[in-house]
Amino acid sequence: MDNEVAAFWDDFSAEYYQIQQESQVSIVTDVVAFLQDRRLLPVETVADLGGGSGRYLPPLAQDSQAYTIIDISAQMLQYAQQEAKQHVPDQQIAYQQQSVADFMAQTPQKSYDLIWMALNPAIEANQALLTISEKSRQWCAFLRLTKNEDDLFTPLERYFGIGQQDPNTTPEIIPAVENVLKDAGYQVSQQIFQYQTSEVFDRPFLEAYYEELPTDQLAAYLDQVFATQKTRTSTTTLEYTLLYWHVF
Repeated sequence: MDNEVAAFWDDFSAEYYQIQQESQVSIVTDVVAFLQDRRLLPVETVADLGGGSGRYLPPLAQDSQAYTIIDISAQMLQYAQQEAKQHVPDQQIAYQQQSVADFMAQTPQKSYDLIWMALNPAIEANQALLTISEKSRQWCAFLRLTKNEDDLFTPLERYFGIGQQDPNTTPEIIPAVENVLKDAGYQVSQQIFQYQTSEVFDRPFLEAYYEELPTDQLAAYLDQVFATQKTRTSTTTLEYTLLYWHVF
């Protein structure tokens, strides 16, 4: 199973890294500034569990004496090395190809001051999260994308009944994680980061994008959307939710 997962992320790594490079939101700088304000950073050691292509590598490496990025994908870690060479060439960084399960099994308790988990689909609201927490001697932090909606495509897809839930958007995991941690005696704090991005589309683009829909019905819908305008601005709202807890 681990080999299949690793192969999937290896194949997706180039596209994932490109998406990361093109991101218009300042979540990295904002969340790091928040962690600094709450005194989770700087620390001596950081484990970036499921760190992927190193989106958080530069600031976390700068705010620690020893930074370790852990990911199941060798290709992702190669992109992370590119990030390090470009942004923090003098920082001490360890690259560890490892699944979350292997990290839990092979990492001694209280190994790191901060375990950082950002958008890692392998981490769920179960006993494994408590095992991961035991690998920290100070803090754990968990970040997920909990909202990703726009005011053009989303309403259209709902109207025609073709909307699908974004697998990368998981609002339901936040209360589930909180419950697991609180039942184990941890005090969990939460912070929400929200962003909006805009992009302009014309009617022919939407007609081509949704060409599988009934032509007459789509035309009637777009008549209402565009009216006399040639273009329409689509505004996307992104919401990230951060959970963090102290480990005793």
